[in-house]
Amino acid sequence: MKISTKQITLVGILSAITGVMAATGLGFFSVPNISGAMTIMHIPTIIAGALGGPIVGGFTGLIFGASSFYYFGATVGYNIIIIFIPRIFVGIISALTFKLLVKKNIYLAAGMAGFVGTLMNTIGVIGLILAFNLYPLSALLPILAVNFPIELVVGTIISATIIPVIFRVIKKEA
Repeated sequence: MKISTKQITLVGILSAITGVMAATGLGFFSVPNISGAMTIMHIPTIIAGALGGPIVGGFTGLIFGASSFYYFGATVGYNIIIIFIPRIFVGIISALTFKLLVKKNIYLAAGMAGFVGTLMNTIGVIGLILAFNLYPLSALLPILAVNFPIELVVGTIISATIIPVIFRVIKKEA
């Protein structure tokens, strides 16, 4: 499979945004529960998947995972499966969702990519934390009750707003 200059550029730009968001703390908002933070770090990965496809989304998700490792590593016992796998799949599932729906309606496709990508991030991480028995469900319920709904709404709205604009610019340039 050939990777285009556009795809390399998307990975570079969106991975850089992810890194800056992690390093400056702009991608995390403190909350008083076991997670310690709510995130918007998944949004560049969703955008990467929607605009560049599953490889671009997956690779940007890998960078998102590395950023999460930097920020949250000790809280999940440095479990690289929990830190990386859901984040990689955020980009892949967002790409597939966008591709499936874009011909019907670009705003629906972008919003659903944001929705499904956010869902993958939260459910993937929480599910693996439970599977590895790192925390009991009772400790994770505040994340599902507070962080998740806000992240879901924000991820969906930002994706539905940003992706169509960038998509049209990229299409004009092609």
